[in-house]
Formats: sequence, structure tokens, C-alpha cells
Amino acid sequence: MPSVAIIGAGCSGLAAAHTLHDAGHTVVLFEQSAHVGGRATTHTREGFTYDSGAQYIKRGSSASISLITERFRAPDLIDIHKPVWIFDGQGHIQEGDPVQNAEPKWCYRSGLITLAKRMAEGLDIRLETPIVRIQQNPSGWSLFAPSNQPLGNFERLLITIPAPEALDLISSSQIDSDLQQTIHTHLGQAHYNPLLSVMLGYQPQPRSRPYYALVNTDKAHAISWLAWEHEKTPERAPHNTGLLIAQMAPQYSHDHWETPNEHIFHDVAARVATLISEDLPEPIFTDIQRWPYALPTTQANANVLNASTLPHGLAFCGDTFVGGRVHLALENGIIVSREVVSG
Repeated sequence: MPSVAIIGAGCSGLAAAHTLHDAGHTVVLFEQSAHVGGRATTHTREGFTYDSGAQYIKRGSSASISLITERFRAPDLIDIHKPVWIFDGQGHIQEGDPVQNAEPKWCYRSGLITLAKRMAEGLDIRLETPIVRIQQNPSGWSLFAPSNQPLGNFERLLITIPAPEALDLISSSQIDSDLQQTIHTHLGQAHYNPLLSVMLGYQPQPRSRPYYALVNTDKAHAISWLAWEHEKTPERAPHNTGLLIAQMAPQYSHDHWETPNEHIFHDVAARVATLISEDLPEPIFTDIQRWPYALPTTQANANVLNASTLPHGLAFCGDTFVGGRVHLALENGIIVSREVVSG
């Protein structure tokens, strides 16, 4: 069977890798960071455990459900039982959609990255291996690391990284000019918002609420999402402490991208205290995660793009085409990799 290289070991790339491996292909994943999972990641620092990107996994199609609850089920899989409530630009809080809140909100006691780690088992993954150039040749595709170091030749190539990064890669590569222009045309339709994810640890624990998290629905508040991370499981925070995660709105994130962390912590903590009407003490723990390509506001069309690239042994999948939900990334990876198999 043809050999396949996958650039990016996020959830979409991992799902694609297993689909291709199941079909008998030799698969190698290349990931520029030190861990798998992309935005479905978890950090543990100073006794706090938190998901700094994606917050939980929604119920999707049977394909993603079976991956989460059967094939890659982990013993610490949990459903966050408390609901998500909503708030507006004026800070008015009210109950959320009962239908959506009735759906499972899957996570893991040890953090969301557990799913990616389980999926990574048994796969050939080259971590901390950025791909800076690809080259189209008669037999497929050649991949190169920095300093023009060759990383191998593959008959098929699947690119799963965000559209802006994919476009930079395509621009620096040796590809048929017509194919290159087609890729630019379609990937250029995708646009991303930046995201500042701010972690604030408190002692004593902030007051318990009837909800696990708040989401801004009118996009008129500086805070887009506020979650009581320690509500997922008690192990998320040391005794008598709590951790709030504030994910900031696109405009706030853009305006404060270069702002020093300490200024952001002070400003966000004040906004959080005002929103929930609680006299919070100074945080005992702070952290920040900057996601330049957090959520695509405009998606590219994977079907149209891959119809043009698959005849050349090249395909694309990931949140560029489906948005920022973990289950959608899994499903897109499965769908596109099946097209690679059939092609």
C-alpha cells in the first residue's frame, strides 16, 4: 500500500492516521511541537491541571463517538454534569439552552490531552519535527526539515495544520504552479481569530455556582468563555483552591496580543470578578496561552480543495474546514483519509 506522510498530529491528523493504518498504509506523522493533540491539550503546573485550549468534547457522529467511548476509551473519561449558562455584553447571566446542556460534555480527569495520547499509541510520530518545505515529484512527495534536511519520500501527503501555516508551507515549496495557485485560492478563504486563554488560580476556592461555565452569546463582552476548571474534577486544583479559565474575545485578544502577561492577568481578573459579582482575592496562580489560530471564523471547503489535489496524492483536513470542535476535527480526519484510501 502507498506510504503516507501526515503533517500535524492534532486530533484530525491522529484520526486520519488510524484510518489509513487500518487500511494497510504505512503512515508517519510529523509534528512541530513537543506533544500531540493541538488545541486539545492539558497543562499541569503548581498543582493545577487545566485544559488551556479546547474545553471539552461534544457528542458528534457515530464515528467520533466510537473513537472516544470505545476504541480509545480511557478509564478517566468523564461527563461534566453541570450545565453551561450564558451572559451578554452587559454581564447579565441566565440559564443556557436546555437541549444543548442535555448533551454530554466529555473530558478526562487527567485532562483533555488524554484522548490524543491514547490515539498516539502505536503510531509513528516524529515530535519537534517542523516541515518547512515539500517537493512534488513523479513518485509522490518529499518532505524537508529546517536547513533543507530531507525527511523522506512518500506516495501520499495529508496536511492537517491551520490554513495560514499550510499556506506558508505551500508558498515555500516546489509544487506545480497551477496546483499551487488552486491551493492558495481555496485555503485563502479560511480566516482565524486569535485567542488569549487566561488561567487564574484562587485560594480560597471561588463560590460554587449552578453552572460549570459561562459563554457570551452576543459577542459584546471582552470575555468569551469563563469556566470553573476545578468543577470538572477535584483533582484539577490543590485543596481549598479553585481555578478559573477566561478565554477572551477576538478583539480583546487581538488588542492585547503583545501586552505583558502581568497587565493581562490584572485586567482579566478584575473583569472576571465584575462579571460574576464576587470579591475575589489576588490570584495565587496565573498562566496564559496564546493561540494565534484558535477558531476559524471563515472555513475553507475541503471537498472542493481535495477534489483538485487528490489526483496529485495530496489532501487537506482539520479545523480549517470544520471549525474548532474536537469531534468535528476527528470526523473530518476520518472522512478525508478514507478519500485518500479510495483515491
